[in-house]
Amino acid sequence: MSLRSKILAILSVVVVLYAAVDNGTLRLFAARFFGSWEESESVENIERVRLALDEEIRGIEDLGRVWASWDAVFRFVTDPESPEAQEFPEHNLGDRALDAAGLDVLFLCDRQGLVTWSSIRDPETRAEIRIPRELPSGALSVSHPLRNVRHGEDSVAGLMMTEHMPLLVAAVPIRDATGAALHDEGSRFRQALHGFVVVGRFLDSQLRTKIGSPASIEVDVWRVPFDGEVDAALWERVARLTTVGGERDVTYVGADDRLHVLTSLNDLRTQEPLVLEGVADREITALGKKAVDYALFSTLASALLILFVLLQLLQRIVLKPLSRLTSKAVEIGRTDDTTIRTGLERDDELGQLSEEFDGMLEKLADSRAQVVRTARQAGMSEIATGVLHNVGNVLNSVNVSTSLVMRHAEQLSLPDLERMVNVLRDNQDDLGRFVSEDPRGKHLLPFLFELTGTLVGQKKEIVGELRSLATGIEHISDLVRSQQTYAGAKGVFEYASLQDEVDAAIRICEQALDTLAEVEIVREYADLPSFKVDKHKLMEVLVNLIQNAHHAMKDSGGSMRLTLRLIALDDSTVRIEVEDNGVGIASENLDRIFHHGFTTRPNGHGFGLHVSANAATEMNASLQVRSDGPGRGATFYLDLPLLGSQLTPAA
Repeated sequence: MSLRSKILAILSVVVVLYAAVDNGTLRLFAARFFGSWEESESVENIERVRLALDEEIRGIEDLGRVWASWDAVFRFVTDPESPEAQEFPEHNLGDRALDAAGLDVLFLCDRQGLVTWSSIRDPETRAEIRIPRELPSGALSVSHPLRNVRHGEDSVAGLMMTEHMPLLVAAVPIRDATGAALHDEGSRFRQALHGFVVVGRFLDSQLRTKIGSPASIEVDVWRVPFDGEVDAALWERVARLTTVGGERDVTYVGADDRLHVLTSLNDLRTQEPLVLEGVADREITALGKKAVDYALFSTLASALLILFVLLQLLQRIVLKPLSRLTSKAVEIGRTDDTTIRTGLERDDELGQLSEEFDGMLEKLADSRAQVVRTARQAGMSEIATGVLHNVGNVLNSVNVSTSLVMRHAEQLSLPDLERMVNVLRDNQDDLGRFVSEDPRGKHLLPFLFELTGTLVGQKKEIVGELRSLATGIEHISDLVRSQQTYAGAKGVFEYASLQDEVDAAIRICEQALDTLAEVEIVREYADLPSFKVDKHKLMEVLVNLIQNAHHAMKDSGGSMRLTLRLIALDDSTVRIEVEDNGVGIASENLDRIFHHGFTTRPNGHGFGLHVSANAATEMNASLQVRSDGPGRGATFYLDLPLLGSQLTPAA
């Protein structure tokens, strides 16, 4: 990977991590803020609904007062046998009277609670219905809450649950010509003196929409306890409302991802708790998510802009000069022309490195010229001696030059740049117009700080690379000497444990194949003794077979299971089996699977199995394969000869 690619990858990771942390933090706090805001809004909205509900009840109560103050109603209730009372229902009561008043319920009762006239209409169909448990058509008992008016009040009104639907209802005592309507009945309540009027309206969908529309919420009322199965969480929320000293309002997000707010009411008839529920879309939360998404977009856009500017500056100041140095070094290595110079004129560390590199080339050229001059002045034997001597000098010169480069690289310092950074840091509040007024000037100091750290890091990399170069040269010399000592040696057989060799091959493949960890590996090892084998060729075969099985299982797309077996076929042969549950092998390909260049994979090259077959042959072993067809996996087995003279106790 090039230096430019590494820098780009590092900066990209930093940008992504910054955006992720910033956006995650923003989402966390925004969710809390907007959620709290949304809950407070929902509580205010349910209070608005409660007020609207009270307003509707007061409106119904006012209608009841109108009916109760009508002289014709007084005469109809107190003297139903009079001619005027006989004509009153025909001319003044009926469907049109309820529709005109906007009522669903109208009861006219005498002072004993006997119903002289009643009508209950379905709010949607306007059909006559009955709700005998709440409003019996015969008479209202003396204990019925609609007959008992509290001291200090002149009517009874509220919300009453019925078997049909919730009902907003009011009972107003009928007044005579003098205005008298009530007489005392106990210490807390008073009874109607002449009779009373019961008016009501069902809380149907239309009325619920009217009540909830100013607050943009859906309204519903239900009783506690309610019928049917209810989850424990809802019971717990209702209990928080209905217990003594409980909460006034409870809000939560339902399974429908909408905000629910609950508040409690009392049933007018039973005084049991009712739940007023408001349901609203989470518009505030959605607004918060949009704001956070916009902030993420803005952060990414700003980060990408900064990333682009940094890359351009790094390209101009660092990467382009390094690329030039690299190309010159490659050209010198390819042409062996020591007259090439980098010609990088800079007053920073890269310029110093270029000067040292050119100086090393000059020394190497001088050494070569000295070799040529010495060879021309001596005879053939002296030439040979001189060449060997000067070659040694050249090698020493290279070593000296390498040491000089390492020493100079280690002595690289940043005094000027560091002094400039210190001056800028100490006087950043007193810089000129460019720094204080031009927006680009605000990025000058951060960039110089970053560049200083980068150059210091590059110095360390150069020193490390040169040290690696010196170590590599020494290792190459050792390898050459080793090869000269053991030239011609091949096919070395050593005692080895097959179990250890197979496990070592698995470890090598785990390092080369990222997804091998996803494979279920089954080991079925027989207890075998150690024996002589060409460990290098055996390892080559095992690695190729395991990698081939991994590719076959990965291409199948299912679960991956690799089985490795060690079997003693007889006293002279040991078998190693590699079985997979991969894509399998067609029968027509079984004879060609080990041919050079044959492969069924789109990106395969067909060398691995062919090389493995050749290596097996060189070990006097046999490599074969069997498969039941496509999609049914494959098994490769390697038969190794085991001679009696090779046996030794198991390690």
